[in-house]
Amino acid sequence: MELKGIIKIGRRESLTCCERLSDIEIGGVSLYDSLRDHFDQSEEDHWEGRSESPGYHVRYVILDEKPESDKSFEQQSAEVVTSMLYANLISGCYSEWTCGYGGFDYVDDTNGHSIFKELESYAGKYVHFTI
Repeated sequence: MELKGIIKIGRRESLTCCERLSDIEIGGVSLYDSLRDHFDQSEEDHWEGRSESPGYHVRYVILDEKPESDKSFEQQSAEVVTSMLYANLISGCYSEWTCGYGGFDYVDDTNGHSIFKELESYAGKYVHFTI
């Protein structure tokens, strides 16, 4: 799954096991719906402990604005990481989560981290998000 676009706070809220979360839209697409569809999970089964989330490998690059050319994720992330290592002025953010759980574990804050809350802090910026 790959999403690209400007991060916006969605108009609807999703109920998780523990709280209500505002949806995040990436390029006009609901992140919550995209994750639900990608992992093909029932929220109820997950919250009731009847199913486990699948493993994931998530990476994303956040930029101040949309890049001028359409680059692959690998090209875009390499440029951001290189600028972080060698430049005085850093314009971008790169993050990678590996060897964990996906699905609805992404949505809640039970493990001290929520992808929704993290991306919400970058509203108005461009993100290239991939699983």
